[in-house]
Amino acid sequence: IKVFQLKCDDLVRQRKALLTQCSTLEQENKDTVAYLKRSLLEKEDEAGELSQRLQNQLQVSDQERDALQLRHSRERQELQNRIDELIKENAALAERLASLEAFQEQKEEMMSSLECLEKQLASQKEEHKDDIHSLEMKALLEKRRLEREMESHAAAMAAEVQLLVDQKVPETTRLALQENAEVKARVGQLSEQVQVLMEENAALRGCKSQLSVDVENLEEMLRETSRTSCVRKKVVEQLTEKCQQLQAEQKDCRQRLEQLQTEHTGALGKMEALRSKFTPPKNRAQVNRLEAELQQERRRRSRMKNIIQEAAVALRQALMMVCKSLTDRRLTEILHLYHLCRTRSLDLDWSFQFQLARYRPGDLGFVPRPTLKHKNALPRMEAGSSRFVGTLEHIPIYN
Repeated sequence: IKVFQLKCDDLVRQRKALLTQCSTLEQENKDTVAYLKRSLLEKEDEAGELSQRLQNQLQVSDQERDALQLRHSRERQELQNRIDELIKENAALAERLASLEAFQEQKEEMMSSLECLEKQLASQKEEHKDDIHSLEMKALLEKRRLEREMESHAAAMAAEVQLLVDQKVPETTRLALQENAEVKARVGQLSEQVQVLMEENAALRGCKSQLSVDVENLEEMLRETSRTSCVRKKVVEQLTEKCQQLQAEQKDCRQRLEQLQTEHTGALGKMEALRSKFTPPKNRAQVNRLEAELQQERRRRSRMKNIIQEAAVALRQALMMVCKSLTDRRLTEILHLYHLCRTRSLDLDWSFQFQLARYRPGDLGFVPRPTLKHKNALPRMEAGSSRFVGTLEHIPIYN
């Protein structure tokens, strides 16, 4: 019995130890379960927070992408409008350049014809001077010959008068009456010649007044040409200012585009980092499309840059050609008036030669020399033509 009692006590102690160990294990199990539950809740909270942060980052990236797309579309629209404006201005400049090239060709043709006419005018002036000198020498020789003839005629008349005095008075009277009739007839012819000379003198005065009016018209045309040149200078200055303004705007656009490219590169880096994490394939395709559009916009910008540079070069050449040009219509009118003055000068020369040819010696010495007014008119004509040539030489030609 004692042995069994000892075994029973031992079993009771073992049972108590097992119960204590079992309660301890149950408590540890409960603590472990509570810890695992708390850890699971913390992990769930952390996962929810991470998902919320991910969703917020996705929303922010979507907003930034939408803002970049909106800004890109707005900038593209502005660049498209600017490109359209530059294309229109380039077309206008091309038309103006074509007109300026045509005007330059006409101006070169007119300048070559003007040089030929100046050379021809110089040669005609030399010939005119030689003709005047020869006519003056002929007139001087004719004057001396007429003086000698008048002296011989006066001596013959004195001898004839003396002979008539020695003869009978009736014969002298008859001869005097006959000579008086001849003198009357000669005086009638001389009066007709004087009338013709007066008419020609009036015509010459009319030509002189017309030439003075033509000279005034030429001076007025030269003043108007000078004013036109000033206006063209102002137009050139305005075009230069506009070209400088376009260059400044081009520089600003280039700076803005570089800034946009920098911002776009940064945004692309951020989007690439976000896309590598959680960007779906649809957004990736949209980003690729935006990159393709950006590359296309860059190519269009480079083309527009080349077009603007070509337009600037063409505008600079056009401005240089404008500075060298004169008005085609004014040059034509000046040349026309020059031909008119030269034709009238030649008509006056022929009229003077005709009057010299009408003088016949042996008309009893009653015909006067017709070289008083016309000889004075010729130097005035020569002075007027030389003044016209000097005026043509002083026309301002801008280089």
